[in-house]
Amino acid sequence: MKKHPIKPEFTFKIFEMLGGLWITGCIKTAAEMNIADLLADGPKTVSILASETNSQEEPLYRIMRALSSAGIFEELENRVFALNDFGAALQTDVPGTAKEFVLTIMNEHFPAYGDLTYVAQTGKIPFEHIHGIDLWQFYKNNPEAGENFGKGMTGMSGMELQGILENYDFSPYKKIVDIGGGNGTMMYSILNASPYSSGIIFDEAHVLEKTVKLIPENLKERCSVAAGNFFGEILKGADLYTMKWIMHDWSDEECVQILENCYAAMPKGAKLLIIDAVIPDDSLNKPHIAKLLDIVMLACLTGRERTLNEFKILLQRSGLHFNRLIQIGTEAKSIIECEKR
Repeated sequence: MKKHPIKPEFTFKIFEMLGGLWITGCIKTAAEMNIADLLADGPKTVSILASETNSQEEPLYRIMRALSSAGIFEELENRVFALNDFGAALQTDVPGTAKEFVLTIMNEHFPAYGDLTYVAQTGKIPFEHIHGIDLWQFYKNNPEAGENFGKGMTGMSGMELQGILENYDFSPYKKIVDIGGGNGTMMYSILNASPYSSGIIFDEAHVLEKTVKLIPENLKERCSVAAGNFFGEILKGADLYTMKWIMHDWSDEECVQILENCYAAMPKGAKLLIIDAVIPDDSLNKPHIAKLLDIVMLACLTGRERTLNEFKILLQRSGLHFNRLIQIGTEAKSIIECEKR
């Protein structure tokens, strides 16, 4: 077998990329120890942080130094650390936080990323190989992890909700159903921006037990919940349906089933918004965040991130008409507008 000569600069480049794993371990520790929350009131010495987190000063300093070298928090003189905009993304219960998503990725998901050889050789899901059950059953069996996962999805939503509202006009729609709407964060944002619309959050009953308690007081007359499953019958009669970060969780056959159920529920002329990452069809050798998110799908679920052409094929198979692709300012999400004609 012929050998290709190795250039030392690319060996070092691989070494640098491994640094991403090491810094991610430090991010996990900062999230677990609530470092961003502790620094929110002002800079602190590492000795104070160690005392407040019940940890040892020297190893904590080395972790904080590594984080600050990557721009997460700021190291000042005399081992003092301050919160900056990057570190603030790890705060607890702040809109747009990445904290819970970090803990999801670095806890139950993490072992699957080291087992990609398994999926490459067998086509089977590493998460199930490691945990013995699928992701959704894992969260049913481990409700605390499931709640953290839900909060993680909500936190990630914060980075795109503004872009969704700035680039799509929801005001013409009288009745909106958010399929798999979870705790309702997107629906509340839509209804606040569209005062003449009403909304229904459609999700499984065990999810909605908490959702119904979260509906803001000012929206209770216009927002309600409905229990169901998108693999079964979907609530009928809305003029707009939305699905955010749903399709990428499922295989092509499962997606067609979901879309066919949407089609059956939609009146003629109703629209469906698929809000998901879309890989450009002409992206050979080009970086795109969805190509990395796709590895999460590969490791943990039956789903995948898709190109626009792949989405169009799914829509055609389900009977829906593709209208347009709308960019919202982040590669992590775009809006695919389709319609029942």
